[in-house]
Amino acid sequence: IEKLKELEIKHPIIVTTKSLINSELILKINEYIKADKIIQGPSQHTPENELEELETLITSKSVISIGGGSVIDAVKLANPYLHIAIPTTLSGAEHTAIAGFTKEGIKVSSKVKPPDIIILDPEVIKYTPEWLLNSTAFRALDHAIEAIYSTRASPFTDALSIEGYKYMINCLEKKDLLQCQIGIWLSSLAFMYAGRGLSHVFGYIFGPAFNIPHGITSCISLPKAIEFNIEQAKGKLSLLDNDVKERIIGLMKKVNLMEKLSKYASLENALKFSTLLANLTNNSENPRKISVKDAEMFIKSLF
Repeated sequence: IEKLKELEIKHPIIVTTKSLINSELILKINEYIKADKIIQGPSQHTPENELEELETLITSKSVISIGGGSVIDAVKLANPYLHIAIPTTLSGAEHTAIAGFTKEGIKVSSKVKPPDIIILDPEVIKYTPEWLLNSTAFRALDHAIEAIYSTRASPFTDALSIEGYKYMINCLEKKDLLQCQIGIWLSSLAFMYAGRGLSHVFGYIFGPAFNIPHGITSCISLPKAIEFNIEQAKGKLSLLDNDVKERIIGLMKKVNLMEKLSKYASLENALKFSTLLANLTNNSENPRKISVKDAEMFIKSLF
């Protein structure tokens, strides 16, 4: 982050999270760039009304986003002339030319200009709570895994998925934060070019609906999504690992993130989204089509 001193940014604005706005990290960064103002960005899942409010507050052509995917996506959507992204989680939003926000209760994505400059500094991640860091690491693994068996996969995205997966496994097993940051870079690009599947669609629906953090939605859905797609995907998954599902479950247990949907929603309320889950999954790059009955069974399996 010391590189900020060399950029000579004119009249920058910092957009960050509620938890960081008064932190030592923001004070340190502000010493380097002397921001005109520091703004609290949208909350998780980037609600549309909070995004619209942010757009009115961005009065400078130069914006530095510091935080996770919601803040970085919000600044991408606000589309400043110069966007410098400093991620503090492993969601990977800084690496893609798409951004998501919540509209009418569902996460939707738009094509956007990606950040102009990305600063990956392991020191910045040390300000992030461990549960958030670990859960967003599984989000990055979700990117790599769903990209490898996507219907839009290619040799290019396969290479990104394979290396991204390796880096993320090392990240979780060895707690090497730079490995984490390289892993999300590769995994996010695989996801951007190859598309998404059942686990991501689940997150787009159930995250905003029941206020479940991005990374936690992957902890809930990813093992079961792999299981659902296994017949169509096992050839591609073997490029990643001998048994991807069991490797993921083992790592989730290691960091105490074996999550269940029952912690966040009742079965009755969750099943109301069965038809939507089926429709959106069938419009995604998931390798297997899913009926409404299949969607109901999938949701029940997450309890």
